[in-house]
Amino acid sequence: MSQQARPGTAIVVAQDSMYAARVEAALRGLTGWRVDVGRPRQLHGLFEERPEAIVVIVLPDAEARRMLRALRAWPRAPAIIVLSDDPGAFWTPAYRTLGLRAVLPLRATAAELAAAAVAVHAGLLVLHAEALAPSKARDATVAARAPLTSREREILEMMADGVNNRIMASGLGISRHTVKFHVAAILAKLGARSRTEAVALALRRGLVAV
Repeated sequence: MSQQARPGTAIVVAQDSMYAARVEAALRGLTGWRVDVGRPRQLHGLFEERPEAIVVIVLPDAEARRMLRALRAWPRAPAIIVLSDDPGAFWTPAYRTLGLRAVLPLRATAAELAAAAVAVHAGLLVLHAEALAPSKARDATVAARAPLTSREREILEMMADGVNNRIMASGLGISRHTVKFHVAAILAKLGARSRTEAVALALRRGLVAV
């Protein structure tokens, strides 16, 4: 059925008004589509009003992950499109079981956003080239490194949730210096150059629970 004959509905979830406006404008370019915009706390109410809607998440990665995990408690998960600085971190089987249908880079063009929405509306999965997993050679190198300790895994989970060093130290009853030591060890073992990259690698390898 054509896009014009069967227009869709989308809910854009964002904190940043600039990103929200850009995504909204791209989707409103689709003939007949209805587009609502809200903040994370408004999503449940908006989706109850429009249960057929595609949800487009435009949030910092840690917030987007928390939102996806929260959907496990919903009776029915919506079809979801995520825009991220690191698309590959989201293209996992675990997130797809929660309703993820498309992952695009944050800088996706209006044409890419519109095409992804139409495809998801038609029941398809959309994988942008930037969401492809890292090379097998790099995976092999990472896999050969020393395993993470239980404390490092605990801190890695907190990193995935966007928790800063001060809160980690307080919650775990250790010093911030010790937290920094563990974070450095995690980055070295995963072969990551930053906390964001470490979390992305951990998600791809199943080291962090969704």
